[in-house]
Amino acid sequence: MIPNRLIFIWLGAKFPWSGGIAIRSAFNVQKPDSIWLVHEGMEQKGDGWDLIKDIPGLEVIPVEDSHFDGLDDDGLCLKLFKTLKSPASRANLLRLALLYKCGGVYMDTDVIVVKELGDLMNQHGFVGVEPVALPAGLFKSVNPFRWIYCGLQFAFREFCARIPGGYKLFRLAERGFSASVNNAIIGSEPGNETIRSAFQFIKNMPEAERLKRYRLGTRLLQNVTRNKSSEAMQVLPAKYFYPLGPEISAHWFKAKTSNKLDSLLLNETRVVHWYNSVEGRFLKTKVSAEWVKNNPTTAFSALANEVVNQHKN
Repeated sequence: MIPNRLIFIWLGAKFPWSGGIAIRSAFNVQKPDSIWLVHEGMEQKGDGWDLIKDIPGLEVIPVEDSHFDGLDDDGLCLKLFKTLKSPASRANLLRLALLYKCGGVYMDTDVIVVKELGDLMNQHGFVGVEPVALPAGLFKSVNPFRWIYCGLQFAFREFCARIPGGYKLFRLAERGFSASVNNAIIGSEPGNETIRSAFQFIKNMPEAERLKRYRLGTRLLQNVTRNKSSEAMQVLPAKYFYPLGPEISAHWFKAKTSNKLDSLLLNETRVVHWYNSVEGRFLKTKVSAEWVKNNPTTAFSALANEVVNQHKN
């Protein structure tokens, strides 16, 4: 079984308000035995911290070299963690190390938990897929028609992301996109075999390849799972964690969607991963308490306000 422990990582100084919403929602819904916030130089102040500072069982844990001990990787992951500059790339390694050694459920900070994980915790491990236009396998293809099809998918997805109600149109065509594993939510018992194989895969990668973007994150898990379930790792459909996939997630932030949660969320949805890339591409600002106040008719505001109201009560 997977321990009822939730793991979040923040490798920066100011913990964001949206991260507070993520952790508070997870506490409200999942009722974990403990929550780990593993950090590097995080200041324990600000509106994000204020949302979580009184959570029972919250452990604020500084990153230590010992987190990478015993991975059977000849010390490679620790070396890469210290070499890489991108917080996202470094967090990719840290989450795998913590899950392999201790077990639990890792979540990115751009999520809102809407339903308890329930029977998923009885698995050896679990991840979810998202619909993508650019799967890892495409880069090995020399077929020009596959690349043309990819371009058409990008254009269609962008169109659906921008028009009102476009998520409904996208869902009609979603099966035509590649269902590829994302590492934003990972559940694992200690010593999980799939995660162990990820460390072996990293060892076998060319040195220069390890330093490239995405290679130690989503593409790594896509390579070791092949986007298919195994005894060690259940691969769940997008509706569990990614009911609106990349770019389409902009619909969480569109006006007059707060009354459409019944169609935006799906029956199986446990976690809403809203993709913080939306902040730069579509909102041009960071999500904050002020943004939610100024945009009350959005689906995101409805979900966030529910989390905040439970905190106040």
